[in-house]
Amino acid sequence: MNESIEIFDGPPSFSDLVDRVMTKYGCRVDEISLRGRFDCGKARAHYVLMKLSSDANWKHYKDVVHEANVACLEVIVEIVRMPGPNVVMREEVTVVNHNGTQESEMLHHVLGETERDFDLAIANDDFPNNIFERDEANIDVDNVSMGSEDCELEEDGVVGEEDISMVHKAICESSMVNAEGTSIGESPVIKKGMKFNSLEELKFFLADYAVRLHRPFSVVHSDKNLRYNVMCKQGCHWRVWSRLISSTGQWRISNVVQPHTCRSSQPKREHVQCTAKYLGRRILGIIRKDSETSVPSLVESIFIFSGYRVKYSKAWRAKQHAVALLWGDWKESYGMVPRVLSAITYYNPGVKWWIDSCGMMVPDNGVLKHILQRVFWCFPQCSEAFQHCRPVILVDGTFLTGKYKGTLMMVVAVDPEQQIVPLAFALVESENNESWSWFMKLVRVNVLGPSRIVCMISDRHHGLLNCAKDHIDGFPPLVHRWCMRHFAANMSRRQKSNGVIGKLKLLCTVHTEREFREKLEDLVKDLNDDAKEWLKGEMRDKDKWAQAFDEGGMRWGIMTTNFSESLNGVFKGIRSRPVAGIIEYTFEKCNAYFVNRWGKARDMLDQGYRIGQVADNYLSEAELRSVHHLADPYGPERMVYSIRSYGSTNIGGESHGGRHYRVDLHEVSYTCNVPQLLHLPCSHFITACKARGLNFQSPMYLSPLYSREHTIKIWESSFQPYLDPSQWPAYEGVGYVPNPSLMRNKVGRRQKKRFTGEMDVMAAPGYPLLEAAYDLHHRAHHLADMNEHLTPLRARVHSPLRWDERYAQYLQRAGFLDIAVQVVGGLPPMDGPLLTAMVDRWRPETHTFHMPFGEMTITMQDAAMILGLPLHGLPVTGIIQNENWRDMAEMHIGIRPPEPEGGDSSKKTSGVSSAWLREHFEPWHRHDSLPTFYHVWKHVRPVRGNPDRRYRAYTNEFDVLTQYQVEWKPYDHQQLSDIVFSPTCYRDRELWRCTTPMILYFVVEFHMPHRVMRQFGRMQPCPPLELSTSQQLHSIDRRKQYKENDWRVKHDRYIHMWNNKEGCDPEGGPYWRPNNEYIRWYCTSTRTKVKPSWTNVPIEDAPSDDDADIADAYDTVTRHGTQPEHAPLHDYMGQQLARLSNEAG
Repeated sequence: MNESIEIFDGPPSFSDLVDRVMTKYGCRVDEISLRGRFDCGKARAHYVLMKLSSDANWKHYKDVVHEANVACLEVIVEIVRMPGPNVVMREEVTVVNHNGTQESEMLHHVLGETERDFDLAIANDDFPNNIFERDEANIDVDNVSMGSEDCELEEDGVVGEEDISMVHKAICESSMVNAEGTSIGESPVIKKGMKFNSLEELKFFLADYAVRLHRPFSVVHSDKNLRYNVMCKQGCHWRVWSRLISSTGQWRISNVVQPHTCRSSQPKREHVQCTAKYLGRRILGIIRKDSETSVPSLVESIFIFSGYRVKYSKAWRAKQHAVALLWGDWKESYGMVPRVLSAITYYNPGVKWWIDSCGMMVPDNGVLKHILQRVFWCFPQCSEAFQHCRPVILVDGTFLTGKYKGTLMMVVAVDPEQQIVPLAFALVESENNESWSWFMKLVRVNVLGPSRIVCMISDRHHGLLNCAKDHIDGFPPLVHRWCMRHFAANMSRRQKSNGVIGKLKLLCTVHTEREFREKLEDLVKDLNDDAKEWLKGEMRDKDKWAQAFDEGGMRWGIMTTNFSESLNGVFKGIRSRPVAGIIEYTFEKCNAYFVNRWGKARDMLDQGYRIGQVADNYLSEAELRSVHHLADPYGPERMVYSIRSYGSTNIGGESHGGRHYRVDLHEVSYTCNVPQLLHLPCSHFITACKARGLNFQSPMYLSPLYSREHTIKIWESSFQPYLDPSQWPAYEGVGYVPNPSLMRNKVGRRQKKRFTGEMDVMAAPGYPLLEAAYDLHHRAHHLADMNEHLTPLRARVHSPLRWDERYAQYLQRAGFLDIAVQVVGGLPPMDGPLLTAMVDRWRPETHTFHMPFGEMTITMQDAAMILGLPLHGLPVTGIIQNENWRDMAEMHIGIRPPEPEGGDSSKKTSGVSSAWLREHFEPWHRHDSLPTFYHVWKHVRPVRGNPDRRYRAYTNEFDVLTQYQVEWKPYDHQQLSDIVFSPTCYRDRELWRCTTPMILYFVVEFHMPHRVMRQFGRMQPCPPLELSTSQQLHSIDRRKQYKENDWRVKHDRYIHMWNNKEGCDPEGGPYWRPNNEYIRWYCTSTRTKVKPSWTNVPIEDAPSDDDADIADAYDTVTRHGTQPEHAPLHDYMGQQLARLSNEAG
C-alpha cells in the first residue's frame, strides 16, 4: 500500500478528488474504488471504512470526520488493472487531506511503486514436503541464490518525519545485526550466504521478513545443532534453507527459492510469525524511550508498523519481553546492578557506589545470596559540579512501579540558570527513618564534603527530620529547611481555603520580621480554631519555614522543592524499569544534561552574558525599581545611605509615603534584609551604589555563584561511555537477589500516580521483616502507628479432661503421659494482660516474638522441658474420616489390629483381645512418671489488679527491656539442679535446634531456632531472610470448612521435610556474646517499640477513692505496686532532660 499527502487549494468536492486520483496515478474512472477511513473510537482508536461513490457519500463522510476524534480525511484508493487475461493486480493508495484551505500543493511519496509480472499462484494442500530433502541434497554452497528478492513494497526514506501518518516508517531498534553490518530493522533482503551469530538472530530475521511482506511460513526442519528450514505457509514455492557452521557457531543461509507467488495474508488480520517474542524486538526503541508506554498505545503502534492489530495480552507480553531484552529479567536485574556500576566505574573513575543488604540473605537455587536492600551511586562529575553550585540541596523520592516495590531517592542542586543539577541517587526498600539516614550520610560524605555548611530543603517526612540531626565526625551539621508548598499543604488539612493557603505562602516569603508580624496578624483573622492551634505550635520552628527568620540566608531564596520534583518528573518514565535499567538511565540522562547545558552556557558567555538567568532576571527588576528611590548620604565617608523607596506624589510634586531603609556599603548591611537572604543586591543597594559610583555587580556585593562562569564550571566535566556488556570488566564480587517480601503479588494494573492529599503525611515506617498483609491487621500496627487504644484480650479456657487410670498405659506408650497428667490437673491461672502484651509482639512472618533487643520464640526445647512431649516420631496427621476403625487405629498407633479369624466378615469384631494388647503393649509403671518444669512453675502466684493497667505496664516494660535482663537459659538455673526431672525432657535433645515444619492435621507451622540462638546459649548471627509459611497456610483453621479428607496429601511437601529433618549438636556453635551487627540489622528490619511513649505528664499523687479515672492515671501507687513499671518514668525523665538541654543550648 502506497501513501501520499494531498493538500488542495480549497475544500475539495467529490469530482475534485476523483480528478486528482486519475491525474496522479494515470488510471480511468472504472479502474478505481474509493473508501474513506475515520476513527469512531472513544478511549481507544477504532477505524471504520465508508464507501465513496457519489457527492452525497463524500459530504456525509466529511460530516462524520468533522465529529471524529481526529479531523483528518483519509481516503483509500483501490486501483484494479487488467494486465493480462489471468492476472488481476490491485494497488491500494491512501490519500490524506490534512488541510483544505492552503494554497500550496505538497506531495510526499512515502512508499514507491513496484510492479511485477508473474502468474497467480494456486494454493495446494498436497504440496510435497519431501521436496526439501530433494532440493537440499543438490545444494551447492558456492552457487548463487536460485531466486531474486521478493519485495511487495519497496520503501524509501521518510520525508515528513513529523507527520503522524508515517509512524510506521520509524524502524524500532534491534540488537539483531547480520554479518555485513546491515541492521535487520531495515527492509529485509534474503540472500544466499547471509550469516547470523545465532539461531535466534536467524529466526528473528525470517520472522521480520515474513511479517513485513505479509507472507507467513511454516517450519519444516528445526535442529539447533544442524539446520533450520522454512517454506511458505500458503503453498507457493518460496522456501529457505539454513545450516549451522560448526567451526564458528554461526548460521548461514545455504539456499533460497523466491519470489513469493501467493497472495498477501494481510486481509486475514493475523500472522503466525507475529508473536510476542518477535514484537518485543520490534518495539525495543519504543520501550527504551518510554518504559511506561501503555499497552493500548503499543497495540496501535504495532498495528501501524506491522499492519496487524494484536490482542492486549500479546502486546503486554511483547512489552515484558522487550524490557527483559533491554535490562534483564526483574530478578536478574538485581544481580546485574554491581556489574553495571562496576562497568561505569571502570570507564569513569571516581564513581562512588555502595550496596547494603542489611545483613539479610535468602536461598536462591540452593545457595544463600545477599539481598540487595539498598544501593547508592553518585558520579564524580556531579560531585565536582556541586562545588560550584549554591550550598543548597533539594531532596525527594519517587516510588517504583515495577514488579518489586521500592523508592528512588534523589538529591539535586540548582545552577545559576535555574536548572537542576543531579547529585546522587539511591534505590531503597521504602521511605523510612533508616533508609533516609543511610542515604543522607552517604550524600554528606561523598557529595557535600566537609568544607561547606549546606542547607537541605525537603518535606517533613519523619526520616528526613531525623537524618538532619545525625552527627558525622569531621563534617559540619546539615541545616534543614522545609518546603513552603508542603508546609502550606498541612494547613489545608485543617482549613480548606485557597485564600488562607495563599496568605500562608505569602507569610513564608516575606523578608523582614516587621512584614512577618503584619502578615501573620492578617492571616490569623481568617483561621479557624484548629488551624490557629496548629500554626501556634509551628511558630517555635519558624526559622525552618519562614524566610524572614532564615538566619544566614541558608535558603538562598529557594522556598520549595519544585526543582527536585521536576527531576522526579524526568525520571517518572523509568519507574517501571528493572533496577539495572534505572541506573543506566541516570547515567545517560546526566550525560545529556552535561553535554547540552555546557554548550548553551558557552554560547551565552561568548555573547557577553556574564550573569546567570536567576540573578539577571532579579537585577533587571531591581534596577527598574531603583529609579524611583532617593539616596541621602550619611557619615564622614558617605558609605552609609538612607534610601527612601517610591511612595505617592502630592500636587506640588513632592514624594511622600515611601519607606526608609539604611544601606551601609562598607559593612555590606541592609535593613530590608533582602541581600542577606538572597545574596543579591536589592533595589535600595543599587540606588546607593549608583549614588556612590560603585559597581553593584562587584563580587563583594553579588555572589560569584550566580555568574555564568560557574555555570560553565558546573557542566564542563565529561562522561565516558561504558560500552556494551561484552566489553565490561569481569565482576567477581558478591551476587545479589531482590528482597522477596518486596515483590508485588497483587494482580492488575499497578499504581503510577500518587494520590492527592496532604503533601507530607508521615507514612508509617517500612520494615523489611514485616509483610503488609499481616502488619495492617496486627495489633502492634494499630498501637504504634495508628496510636489506637486497645484493651487486653481474654484467654480462652476449657474444662479439665475426664481421666481414667486405664488410659495411662496407652498414653505412656505414645509418650503423652506427662502432658496428659498436666492437662487433667487443670490449667494454671492465665495472666491475660501478659499474654496480650506477648501477642502484640508475635509475628507470623517469622514465628517469633519481636522484642526490642532481638527475637525470642517457643522452641522444641520448651515443649520437651515444660510439657515432656516427645519430638521423634510420625507427624500428627492423616485421614480425618474413615469408616474402617482398623485403618484409623493403624494410622494413629502404628500397629494394625488383627482381622477376624477365618475371614468371616459377618462376625462383629469391634475390639481386640487382651492377649494381643499384652503382646504389643508394655505394662505401665507409675514410678516412670517424674516431674517436668511445668510442675515447678505452675505454683507461681497469680498476678492481681486492674487488667488494663497491668496490660499497659507489661507493654512498657517490654519496650525498655534489654538483652542483659533476659534469663536466656532458664533450664540450667542453679536452683533447679537438685530436682530430678522426667527423662522425656532430655531424650530428643538433638532436635531442639532443627528447622522443620510442625504438623497437626490442617496446621503447619515452622520451627525457627536459627533466629533465637541466644535461647540455646549461643551467639545470634543475622539470620537469612525466609518466610516461615505462606499466607495460604496461615489462613487454614477450624473456623472454615475445607474439602480435605486426607491431610497427608494436602501437606505432602511438609511431611517430607519433617521425615528428613536433621538433628544437630545442642552444644555446638559459638557461645553467647553481644553481636552489634545483628542488633543493627534487627533494629532496622522490624518494629521494636509497640508504644513510643506511655505518658508525658508528671507522676501524680495517689488518687482518692472518689476519682473516677483511677484506672488511667500513672500514680505513686502504680509505681510502687507489685509490678515494675519504670517505662513511664523513663519516658517522662527523658523528655524533661531533652527540654533542659535545649534550653541550655
